[in-house]
Amino acid sequence: MMKSIKLYIALLIVAVLTSGCESMLDADSDRRLFYSELQPDTPNDANYSLTGIFSQLEKLAYRYVLLGELRGDLMDVTAYANNDLQEIYNFNISPDNPYNNTKDYYAVINNCNCLINTIDTSIVMGAEKVMYKAYAAAKAIRAWTYLQLVLNYGEVKYFGQPVINLKDTGNYVKYSLRELLPVLIGDLEPWKNIEEPESFSLGIDLSSDKLYFPVRFVLGDLYLWNGNYEQAAIEYHALIDENSYLIDQYSKSTWTIVNGVFVERKSEDQYWVNLFNLSSREQITLIAGSTEYGQGSELDSISLYRYEIAPSEIAVSNWDNQLYYHSATVYNPGDLRGDYGSYLSSDYTYEDLRVNYKIIFKYFLMSRNTSKAVAIYRNGLLYLRYAEAVNRAGKPNLAFAVLKHGMNSETLAVDTIVPRNEKYAVYTDTTGTFFNYVNFEKTEFDENIGVHARGCGDVDLAADFIILPQSSLLDSIIYVEDKIIEELALETAFEGNRFHDLMRIAIRRNNPVYLADRVSEKYPYDKETIRSKLLNESNWYLMPK
Repeated sequence: MMKSIKLYIALLIVAVLTSGCESMLDADSDRRLFYSELQPDTPNDANYSLTGIFSQLEKLAYRYVLLGELRGDLMDVTAYANNDLQEIYNFNISPDNPYNNTKDYYAVINNCNCLINTIDTSIVMGAEKVMYKAYAAAKAIRAWTYLQLVLNYGEVKYFGQPVINLKDTGNYVKYSLRELLPVLIGDLEPWKNIEEPESFSLGIDLSSDKLYFPVRFVLGDLYLWNGNYEQAAIEYHALIDENSYLIDQYSKSTWTIVNGVFVERKSEDQYWVNLFNLSSREQITLIAGSTEYGQGSELDSISLYRYEIAPSEIAVSNWDNQLYYHSATVYNPGDLRGDYGSYLSSDYTYEDLRVNYKIIFKYFLMSRNTSKAVAIYRNGLLYLRYAEAVNRAGKPNLAFAVLKHGMNSETLAVDTIVPRNEKYAVYTDTTGTFFNYVNFEKTEFDENIGVHARGCGDVDLAADFIILPQSSLLDSIIYVEDKIIEELALETAFEGNRFHDLMRIAIRRNNPVYLADRVSEKYPYDKETIRSKLLNESNWYLMPK
């Protein structure tokens, strides 16, 4: 009973802080909240405060997906799409569009600031400073939220303290992306070795351990955006190593093949779709909510019941144009992460008119009887971000091995797969010492396969899935980077990352054409209009409400 009362109080505090934040950041108000009286002084108190922050994050979940995908190259609107979705799709988002609201981001940030600035980190229990865990967890959520805000709006108002009354609203510094990244990195770096808070149940389908944002993952992303590629690789690798996150055989979909002939796809052999179960070890961070009282997933509704969004032809072609390998000489067209993986294809005939509907399948897999969720971080994304980082750190063969062979001691033992200069900090003809972010010798990693193998079979046997000869190291890096971006489309389509993935590469290459060409390709009638709009980088960002 006492736990229920404390949880109710925590959520009530969040509601008050949120309403205060919304009004005080945008309107005249002298509202005051004496939040110092709410100081968490036990780990349980801190957990209840974090639960309130998790509830605020729910408002960002569907926005994360729709802003990230409708503006990318992999998702289309249908003829049934409402005006709000069409505005996002056409890069013409009005101030009143419900997906264009900075206040919800600042509400999360303000609640994080309240916890960060009130929690007593000096409390010691059993020789351990037990409040550090919640403190670091709140800092990671705040950094992630600031990153989403600046990526969507181009600049942020940075508040390091809670907004409690009107005078606090002027206590901020305005930062661009380039200016904000070092600030967030400096704030988060000291906390990367702090463990996450202990897990507690949030219902039948979910526990809190899936809702934390690992400091190392957020920090790796910040380094990646900031061009600190080795540092990004170090953080991603450390997270993989500490938790033994895998890309293993149990995460790949397969064909039934008899005497070298592709016979059928049995539903029980499509293991890749199981990764989207809320309890799957694949899922690292979710933004989750309750489905009680009929509050189902908005993504389910707009994809299936209202059929307002669908995979683009580009997305479908990406999967169709891959090859599934049974052996070096026996293969079949198609990546199994496409149809009956990321989407479902269904024919419907009405008055002799045959229509093919493609429904995004991922969203249904992440809804359960009592819970719904949006995946923010998972193993596949982690390994591909690691590949992107080591590639830009000058190791394209190592990066490509993440896609083709998998990170394990067997892969790293073959110099023709990963040359010695890409894996060893110090080496001779016979011995070598691994770079700290290249060591995958733990026995758990023996199970690792290439990310591409999740949908394309035994690609390690494929003679044509290779790095084609290039004239320079930089050309090889760019070639592999394009392969990684292609793999992200195959592995993480419709999950919310796509527009910012393309944006990151365009910024890195100082080439807005990169983004403009890829996104505009999906517009059959307005291609040149959209391309021209996206050549102006200011149109990559929303205008805040």
